[in-house]
Amino acid sequence: MAQHLEIDPSKIPAIDFTSDAYTFIRNALIADAGTPEINTDELTALRLKAQWEAHIERSKADKAADAERLAAAELQEKEKELAKEAEKKRLPIYSFQKGVGVDSIPLQLHPYAKKMMSARKYVPLWYFLPDAASEAKERSKDSLDTNHLQFAVEDSNDLSGSTVSLVGSHMVRASPNAIPDSRLSWPQVMRAKSIFLNALDLGPGRTTTS
Repeated sequence: MAQHLEIDPSKIPAIDFTSDAYTFIRNALIADAGTPEINTDELTALRLKAQWEAHIERSKADKAADAERLAAAELQEKEKELAKEAEKKRLPIYSFQKGVGVDSIPLQLHPYAKKMMSARKYVPLWYFLPDAASEAKERSKDSLDTNHLQFAVEDSNDLSGSTVSLVGSHMVRASPNAIPDSRLSWPQVMRAKSIFLNALDLGPGRTTTS
């Protein structure tokens, strides 16, 4: 792993290459046969300054790249932690016990079906089909990622007019994909009815169907 630059290059003070401290270096450049164009103290100071400024610019670029790598690594680590937390909060479809077998894994019911059955109200049979179960899984997953408040407007019949309230985005609502019972095929009706009968214990008492 690349080492981090602890010193900020932009805060390093400029160097005076015309000072006596750099006399030896200036004389060496003047005597160097490889740089015949540098033959005065002024030219040597300019060459040293240019080299120093180029070094500082490279250090700034390295510092910026290092900061980007560090930010990316921190973001990746944070995403891993969030994924772990989301996995902990995810409700299992079935609670398995070690050494104990199961006859079958129950179908995950749609939240709207659970709500209506608990209130002992009518629930369309579509909510007990696999399509509804798949939608329930997606809603459960989305509720972990997005949970915010939104406005709800309700019209009133009296003189008080409409009311505005805040509701959670994860509120249980009817599905826009629900299909009326009259449009279901006979196999769908029988399958949904079987699942419905197995889920009757969700209500505050047993209900019957005709």
